[in-house]
Amino acid sequence: METQQIVFQQTLQPNAGVRLEDLVPLDGAITSVTMHFPFNCNGLVDIAFGHGYKQICPISGFIALNDACPVFPTSEACEREEAIWCIMDNHDGGFAHTVSCIVTIQGE
Repeated sequence: METQQIVFQQTLQPNAGVRLEDLVPLDGAITSVTMHFPFNCNGLVDIAFGHGYKQICPISGFIALNDACPVFPTSEACEREEAIWCIMDNHDGGFAHTVSCIVTIQGE
């Protein structure tokens, strides 16, 4: 059994967003998704994560928090070379924010 982590991290300028993509490095399962929202995000920066055509965290919509680093356990099957993605949007018109989403994958 092997464990890999993929880190999506981005400094988002005011009123800017991004979709980041990577490829799953092994056959297995996504076991957790961790999102980091630094202090002063004030619920103005939101994140969504998924793989292929399926959004898994949250199931729909986005998560927007402040000074939080929640871990979402999951058991989502994935395949090597499948696309995984993260959408990050900064709705704060005055400040840039650096947020991250860490995906843990276990498999072979």
